[in-house]
Amino acid sequence: MKRRFKIWAVSEGPFSADQLVNEMDYEFDLPDEGEYVVVCKVEENNKIRDEEFWFLEKEDAYNFKNYVDSKMEAIEITDEGIMNYEDSGKMC
Repeated sequence: MKRRFKIWAVSEGPFSADQLVNEMDYEFDLPDEGEYVVVCKVEENNKIRDEEFWFLEKEDAYNFKNYVDSKMEAIEITDEGIMNYEDSGKMC
């Protein structure tokens, strides 16, 4: 399944799974393969919403955040099924 979307900005994070559960009363199921989450403003089909992006390593989550923060315009993504959205956490 091909998916096209834009990442406009980081809304929150990165947060560790422990922080979400112990400090923030996270109400959704945590993915099996995610330890750190970054919440971004995503545009898809002309609608903007928050979406979670999960990472195994803290450094990867911070690198992603810094990359998104460094851009003046949206980052356009074309995903051809590489990202597994069932395991990516709750999309708000």
